[in-house]
Amino acid sequence: MGEKNMAAPGPWRTPAPVRAAFFDVDGTMLSHRLGTEPASTREAIARLVEAGVTPILATGRTSYLLDLVDLTGFGGFVTFNGQFVELGGRVIHSNPMDPADVAVAVRQAREGRYACLFMERDGMYVNTIDQRVRDLAELAHNHYVTADVRRALESDVYQLNLFVGPGDERILLDECRHSKATRWSDIFCDVMPDAGGKDAGVRLVMGELGLDPRECVAFGDGGNDVDMFAAVGTSVAMGNGNPEAKAAATYVTDHVDDDGIWNACVRLGLIEGAPL
Repeated sequence: MGEKNMAAPGPWRTPAPVRAAFFDVDGTMLSHRLGTEPASTREAIARLVEAGVTPILATGRTSYLLDLVDLTGFGGFVTFNGQFVELGGRVIHSNPMDPADVAVAVRQAREGRYACLFMERDGMYVNTIDQRVRDLAELAHNHYVTADVRRALESDVYQLNLFVGPGDERILLDECRHSKATRWSDIFCDVMPDAGGKDAGVRLVMGELGLDPRECVAFGDGGNDVDMFAAVGTSVAMGNGNPEAKAAATYVTDHVDDDGIWNACVRLGLIEGAPL
């Protein structure tokens, strides 16, 4: 059985019947070791739908980076770490980065200070492919292409991936006025509008669907999930999650490769069955 957060002793329970479940992708639904979604995770989400629980994606990825997970049954999508939100095929929120902050990233990237991925709604591009970019491509099973990043000066950019180690995000942020960073890997960090984040997107979804936070559960594994955990009534960190996510979660389940999603859903009483 997975480790249980001692801040919530006793049997696993939720403060109210659950109507929606928010899922991170990397390290939560998606196994980086396998490069795919565990079969037990797909089955758990299908069972949630049958039980009347609406699954909603909440990820730093976006639509063109979701081919490795099964989106059948998902009722909404919080992407770019909360900057773009869709419900029932409708866009209910679009929050691109401040153009002046994007211009700082373009200048610094062209100066060769770091590799930077610029993420637009319909595509992404990086100024250079260095070892950090190659490491993330292998870890997240993504493919990156280079381009003249000055195109970002004429486009809506929703998020940056800044390929620097912990602490070095200050190189960019110290020159920006309206951006912040979060990370789930030492390889890179996500840079987004300072009013953004998964929690903002999750709250928008809850408002649109008339959901009380107590009726929602969130699953994640990284630092970019911590604010989302605070927005819902029950939060579950993966056994492979980082210490920050585990400390913030109501419960800690098993590793993504050890049926963590399935086991958590069973322990919370959201689906019927037994831990695997």
